[in-house]
Amino acid sequence: MKHASLAATVAACFLLVSCGSSSTDTASLTKYEGSGFSIDVPKSWIPKDSKEIPTPKNGTVALAMTSSDISSGFANNMLILKDSLQPGENGEKMTSKKYSVVNQALTTGAYEEYVKLDEKEISYPDSDVANLYVFEAKYNRTTPKKRFIQTAKICGGDVYLITIGIELNSGSTARYEGLAKSFQCVK
Repeated sequence: MKHASLAATVAACFLLVSCGSSSTDTASLTKYEGSGFSIDVPKSWIPKDSKEIPTPKNGTVALAMTSSDISSGFANNMLILKDSLQPGENGEKMTSKKYSVVNQALTTGAYEEYVKLDEKEISYPDSDVANLYVFEAKYNRTTPKKRFIQTAKICGGDVYLITIGIELNSGSTARYEGLAKSFQCVK
């Protein structure tokens, strides 16, 4: 199943995106225009070169960014994976909400020491809805535990998996959730 490899790819990619720096100041935002999407990002965060990120088994890295400050060797970061949707069984249409729920179920096995902290329905600027999950986990047994915010958005025949990784002591996740909710499909 394609979802399983996207969840595992997020964990692998975050290891490389995370090494660097970490800032939780999201007061100063800018709109990032990607291929088929836009999203608000902190002005101080730095896009990572595709050569620094592992190639996903399925889909592509649409955006990888890290903050500009270092804290305990970890960078608060954002990873957006883009993949093509596969036709659903019995002609069933996949929605952003369904995809986010299925992906989260598969994510629980892609990380070590996974603990779900929150699950809520969010609305994107186009009124599409999805579930947003906040959880703590380790990438693997040797890395420290981090906090993650994750959701998905479908744009036509593509799906974008949005994951933000932050330090455990970053306080409220609301400002990072706001980044994910700002995601918009662009034609």
